[in-house]
Amino acid sequence: VPVPEFFCHASCDHHDFKYWVGGTEEDREQADHEFLDAMLVDAGHDPVQQTIALTYWMAVRLFGTLCFHHGKQRDENDLRVALEAP
Repeated sequence: VPVPEFFCHASCDHHDFKYWVGGTEEDREQADHEFLDAMLVDAGHDPVQQTIALTYWMAVRLFGTLCFHHGKQRDENDLRVALEAP
């Protein structure tokens, strides 16, 4: 699902990868909290960007479960297969 990445492209990419790896709901919660921390670093001292980061994080917490891989965590072998797929 394409989403706006604003000022935090690398943080979004890292979070997307964590969602692809998947795992338990606890893994998702940890990924989301790491995402918020990373976005706040990206935002720096800009209050508008900090507000966007917090709002974006809240949306991810509410709706992100739809995109998270619930189940056995994927590993480097799964990634290799995914990258080789046509």
